Amino acid sequence: MSDKKRRDDPRGEPQRHPITMLATIAMVIDKQVESLEEGYDNLNEARDKPHVLNDAIVDRAIELHTKVLDDAWVFEEQLARWRGGDLTEVQRKEIGRLTDQMVKYREVCEKVLALAQELKKGTIDSILRMSDEEVAMAVMMGKLKLPK
Repeated sequence: MSDKKRRDDPRGEPQRHPITMLATIAMVIDKQVESLEEGYDNLNEARDKPHVLNDAIVDRAIELHTKVLDDAWVFEEQLARWRGGDLTEVQRKEIGRLTDQMVKYREVCEKVLALAQELKKGTIDSILRMSDEEVAMAVMMGKLKLPK
């Protein structure tokens, strides 16, 4: 997100936290990464059978993960502010670890979004919108897999 967009964010500037909040922020980031990975794993289970999903489920995943990805800058900015301060060695290492976690946070969000876009093409709703001929052609061309 650009600095201009951050300044124009209708939610305003994020609250700045003192370094004493490091453990709390660390817990939030770690839990968020864990939750993102779990969400990816759950969505990935439908990769070979996207017809078990409907458009609403996939659209909700896209909406949610787009927002989560858009909000990553708040954590990154807080970590950058702390990094510029007077830190103990333990704090410096933890901020480094959390910076790595934020890379993972972004990567997993992007993986979820890419997977959701892929799955959207094969949801039950997308299949029901096709004519019989379109379904047959999609199956014959390998674009649509038959349920197992």
